[in-house]
Amino acid sequence: REYSETERHKDMDKELVEKKINEMAGPLQILEAGCGRKWPLDLDVPHKLTGIDLDADAISARTDLDATVVGDLRSHVFPEHSFDVIYCCYVLEHVPGAAQVLENFARWVRPGGLIVIKVPDPESVFGWATRNTPHWFHVMFKRYFMGFKRAGQVGHGPYRTYYDRAITEGGIREFARSHNFALENVEKTGDYLRGRVVKYSAILLHYLSLRSLPWRHNNISYVIRAQAA
Repeated sequence: REYSETERHKDMDKELVEKKINEMAGPLQILEAGCGRKWPLDLDVPHKLTGIDLDADAISARTDLDATVVGDLRSHVFPEHSFDVIYCCYVLEHVPGAAQVLENFARWVRPGGLIVIKVPDPESVFGWATRNTPHWFHVMFKRYFMGFKRAGQVGHGPYRTYYDRAITEGGIREFARSHNFALENVEKTGDYLRGRVVKYSAILLHYLSLRSLPWRHNNISYVIRAQAA
């Protein structure tokens, strides 16, 4: 099954990604694109993990990376077909010119490899609200509603958002199609409905949008398979 419209437990897409990667023949070369402060996956397959991030403070906190790069995903150069897996979680919404990053992913991934992308869905209530509110509000929301006390401090998100068209669902489907890649999974999950105020505000925006903005999910994950050689 490719598509899920219902609200799902926030870890279900993580388990799916772990299963798909663990099924691959190791040892694997994995790139965490926009690695931040923490690697979220539990993998059994032998692998070497490379992390790249613009935020030197965040990447300096990592002790689990085999190689680190402080650099820009749009302009950094890795050799062609360097990685079996490219994992990019909550990054591309912060990149103006995200289409260039996707093109780099297409060059860096090996034939038969996986590109895993997770972003807040820009076409959901959550995404619409993010696109239409100032950055200081995002900091306050993450700090006081989501409980991240260091939100907005150096080395900690949230970062400014741009939501290029390339990371909409239509844009990702177009990217996969243009490279003859298989879009194996699209999973929509919800983890932002904490408290009645947030939930009822989301429902209200859903109806004010004439139901065009879905409210039950805020995140969308893609598992893309590169064409085998």
